[in-house]
Amino acid sequence: MRSIAALSLLILLLSAASSAAGGYGYPFADPIKATVYGTPPTEIYRKFKPVTIKTRALRVKGRRVPSVFSYSSDMYYSTALHKEEAPLVFIIAGTGAEHDSKKMDFLTRAFYSAGYHVVALSSPTHMNFIISMSEHAVPGYVPYDVKDLYRAMRWIKEELAGECKVSGYSVTGYSLGAMHAAHLAHMDAERHDFDFRKVLLINPPVSLYHSVKRIDAWLGPENLGGRTVHQQIERFVKLFSDYYEQTNITDFDDNFLYDLVTQVDFDATDLRALIGVDFRLSSTAMIFSSDVCLQAGYLVPPDRYPLATGDPLMDYAEAAFEISFEEYMDEYLLPYLRYVDPSMDRYSMIQQCSLYPIRTWLKNADNVVLIGNLDDVILNGNDVRFLKDVFGGRARFFPTGGHCGNMMYGPFVEAMLEMMKS
Repeated sequence: MRSIAALSLLILLLSAASSAAGGYGYPFADPIKATVYGTPPTEIYRKFKPVTIKTRALRVKGRRVPSVFSYSSDMYYSTALHKEEAPLVFIIAGTGAEHDSKKMDFLTRAFYSAGYHVVALSSPTHMNFIISMSEHAVPGYVPYDVKDLYRAMRWIKEELAGECKVSGYSVTGYSLGAMHAAHLAHMDAERHDFDFRKVLLINPPVSLYHSVKRIDAWLGPENLGGRTVHQQIERFVKLFSDYYEQTNITDFDDNFLYDLVTQVDFDATDLRALIGVDFRLSSTAMIFSSDVCLQAGYLVPPDRYPLATGDPLMDYAEAAFEISFEEYMDEYLLPYLRYVDPSMDRYSMIQQCSLYPIRTWLKNADNVVLIGNLDDVILNGNDVRFLKDVFGGRARFFPTGGHCGNMMYGPFVEAMLEMMKS
């Protein structure tokens, strides 16, 4: 488990470096490298205005929070507000990401500088959101997650009503957060709490199930060959440690982090596995927090409840790390959904966690636009064709960039901001 803890640090470092490739000047033509490397620090978009980003808390009255998670009773989110009247944009984080993560901080600054009030929300798959806000505490089922987000957004709208003047509302998100944004827009088209002027989807999956199955496969024998996942983790830790020992480090800044991921001797297997481990670490926290909130007995034996602050948790985290997202869906999520609705089946669950149910609506929703990359590693050819067919001229695809790899790269950012305003 020490190796997993060490790798968590490595993944944090990886997430701090962003991307670039192709005919528009982005430096990485390989989609896996783009996804891992991100944008070179010298090419990150930095045309930002000075901004004060404030962390805020929202608490659900009467909500019972397990004592082991007492530190997470409030749902935390970020705001960046102008003194004058301005449109407000909600930003939804990608899988497992927090409201103030590296990508979310970047998007907050970018949209604030473009003239928006900004509210940044953690992913419903982040443990703080699960513990403090989720009605069902079974993350990963998009209809439930979207209802939770919508409820939180309505409350935040009321909270900010006396603090800033809002001329209109928009919503955006990246990766899974983009899928959530699409479903939020569909929900609001019926409820009209926000009447979103613009909905921007950044690198969305078409099907959550199919995308995460691809990522999980990179921790399987087809990619790792003769290595086990734990052997692969040990390899990562050794490579990182060797680089650390050979480098005179004065600060863990963007330049060092970028040098780390680009100069360590990662082969193609390593790079795919890094993406897989990054996702698995997020799902580990998600599964554990859900199991404890529901006392479901999936990871923690029933006779160990209630867990208290100070109880050893490493064994549970290690067990959760071994669970693929598909196993979580089949063994945990689907049984819960069937308990709530006996007519639920596996096919319906998978369909609901995709853009397919709102395809016709999206095709006719002129306010919903999309920006992405043709080589996005979470999409296949059918997914790209689906997005092109549904969004037509409301979509812009860059030739390279992998999955969110070029999200901080100048041409991508400028296109993203232009699409939001147009």
